[in-house]
Amino acid sequence: MSKFCSPLITCRLTDQDGNSLNPYEPDSITYTILAAPEHFDAGGHCLITPSLQVAVEGYLVVYSGKKEISAPIPFCMIESLCISVPKGSSLTFQVKGFHCWAAPDWCEGTPAMEGIKLLISVETVVLSKAATSLLVPQVDSRLHEINRICIRTNRVCDSTRFRSGCCICYKDIALKADVSQYNAISDGIKRTYRNSDELQEYGRQGILSPKEVSYHKVFVNGVLQPKANYVLKKGELTFTTQDVPSGGQAVMILFNTLKEPDGQMMDAADWQYSAVSDGEKKIYTNTDELKEYGDHGIPAPSEVSYFNLYINGVFQPKVNYKVKKGVLKLTTADAPVKGALIILESIIIRNPMGLLIHMETYAYNAHSDGGKIYTSQDEIRMYGNQGISNPDKSLYQSLFVNSVLQPDVNYMVQKGYLILETEDSPTVGAPISLQSVGNRSVSPCCKTQMSDTALLQWKKEYAHIKER
Repeated sequence: MSKFCSPLITCRLTDQDGNSLNPYEPDSITYTILAAPEHFDAGGHCLITPSLQVAVEGYLVVYSGKKEISAPIPFCMIESLCISVPKGSSLTFQVKGFHCWAAPDWCEGTPAMEGIKLLISVETVVLSKAATSLLVPQVDSRLHEINRICIRTNRVCDSTRFRSGCCICYKDIALKADVSQYNAISDGIKRTYRNSDELQEYGRQGILSPKEVSYHKVFVNGVLQPKANYVLKKGELTFTTQDVPSGGQAVMILFNTLKEPDGQMMDAADWQYSAVSDGEKKIYTNTDELKEYGDHGIPAPSEVSYFNLYINGVFQPKVNYKVKKGVLKLTTADAPVKGALIILESIIIRNPMGLLIHMETYAYNAHSDGGKIYTSQDEIRMYGNQGISNPDKSLYQSLFVNSVLQPDVNYMVQKGYLILETEDSPTVGAPISLQSVGNRSVSPCCKTQMSDTALLQWKKEYAHIKER
């Protein structure tokens, strides 16, 4: 082996949800003929010949050792091929060779690693097939022909083999976040809140315009509100619900502005899937969505930067649920109580070029013991064991005490320690959740671990790709 430093950086073929695939199984890599509708007959058979364009598509995930360090990364290669496709025939694509390599991308003139280059090479055999009828002899046990029978089979009209390749640069992006929070107390009468209603001890930035931030959230008494429940504009929040918040309830708006290192604001969407528990089931689908609150459905994890789940206003640890496209599965022992509101929040962050940014999240969970200082030792291990994250390593952090989002003046975080700075301590047994959000980052390494033979092949293939 080459004398490279660990950890081992590798890449694997996956589906759009990050599940590993065998590249030689059907549909692991998809092939799409790029042709106009008029190039196909009523049966879907291609009519154009001899030149075709085909899109070769799939997903890769980057690993450091056994740990995923990227979300599924899509790749697409457009290839032209010459093959005879007679009327009534169809094309079959078979993967005959698949390789993906990961290698460091060095900063020019420095020993620092700027990112990881991913090289993909796919070899494909294409068969042009048409259904045909054949007369074949029927024989007895002594191999004497006794009859002829007609069978239907496929005849290969033409075939070709082609190789596709591309190089993807995977980089860790150091984002910045400006977080502010508006806090007010409901008087039980009014439905519109303005800057003058803000509790000055918790902040003085007022109600920002949605156009000035990447995204925002509104909470009433700790419960995340569907966007259909309010109208927000600069300096003003108006509830559109039939009832106004009860007197004494906390009204909070969380504003989050994400920026690239050069200061450019990033676009973000905050989609909310809402459903109501029937008290029995633990699997919810798009058909269960409350359409008056939204109709985005449940997106695939590959389409989202990160998820948050709230049940009856309580922020849920990630181990309590699983998400795939169109399905939310609760993994708790019991189903939510009947009538409990289930909100799956999908945060979708894109850079100015429109590329989706995937984020890592971790939530520290503990129960109040009546005190104000909590350490990593107090963590509820069934929900995680990473302890209290270093705030300097997080993009931002959010604290929920008894399901209520806390203003940042109410607490201080150091690695391994959470210190509440409120006048009163939380009630004994109250749930405490500290969520840390950060970029998916590449684990520190100096080079990838690769055999001399594999490295030579990587260089040869990469040179071929660059020449195209």
